[in-house]
Amino acid sequence: MKFLVPLLLVLTIAGAGCASRPVAGASAAAVAAPAPKVAPVLKTLAGTCWQLVELNGSSAEPAVAGWPAQTIEFEANAARANGHAGVNRFGARCDVDGGNLSFGPLAMTRRAGPSAQMEIERRYTVVLSAVIGWRQEGANLVFVTPASVRAAVLAPLVKGE
Repeated sequence: MKFLVPLLLVLTIAGAGCASRPVAGASAAAVAAPAPKVAPVLKTLAGTCWQLVELNGSSAEPAVAGWPAQTIEFEANAARANGHAGVNRFGARCDVDGGNLSFGPLAMTRRAGPSAQMEIERRYTVVLSAVIGWRQEGANLVFVTPASVRAAVLAPLVKGE
């Protein structure tokens, strides 16, 4: 008990020294500016939806206007995922264990489309088949493969978009 009072006094003084103070010459608006919004840290992929924005270092825009973007949605229990590969829809079993992630064989519809769009679909499904992990970068989801620590980057989607 005799050490507690001096310890509290030291902590109080140290805490006062760390309090934020306005910078000399800074405007009130600059001092009171709100902190930038930070994406919540993902604890699970369950129930989340994503749209591909980068694939193997290149922008992932649809190659042909009018065709849908590549997406993926993880079911509420995170045991399955489904989405759009660019021309065809796909579904797969997925195993998520912390930062580890893998997909079972992809079951896909078999529509044909423009060759440029089919090529993007092929590249996306090759990456999905090779995924071994995931991480979060800001608000985005990043898929990791043995060949790349940034094989695919996906932006969050709100269901129904």
